[in-house]
Amino acid sequence: MPSSWNDKRVLLVFADAAGPRVDEQTGAFLADRDALAERDMVVLAVVGDWIDPVFGDVPSGADAAALRACYGVEAGTPFTALLIGKDGGVKRREHKPVTPAEIFGLIDTMPMRRAEMREQ
Repeated sequence: MPSSWNDKRVLLVFADAAGPRVDEQTGAFLADRDALAERDMVVLAVVGDWIDPVFGDVPSGADAAALRACYGVEAGTPFTALLIGKDGGVKRREHKPVTPAEIFGLIDTMPMRRAEMREQ
């Protein structure tokens, strides 16, 4: 995981080619930018060899092949969405689009997020 993500939760959307599942997944999250910002999230689409910064920035030096290797997503995989926690661990892996409510709900049960909510 790129070190610039140490303070972020990351949703990585991997696909072999652009298409409706990538659009559905990224569009659903972009519809609630405030919720993404509140949860310190970055959303990136890794389509083929290209990284699209859907919400947030692509870390300098980030490479699509390296991200695939790091998270065990083989080139040519039609669709995989991964939620990466602030600790760098994979919190959820899906092979179909997942709703923001499911991801936000999962994040909101995590101890680190609960502490953040108490501090706010």
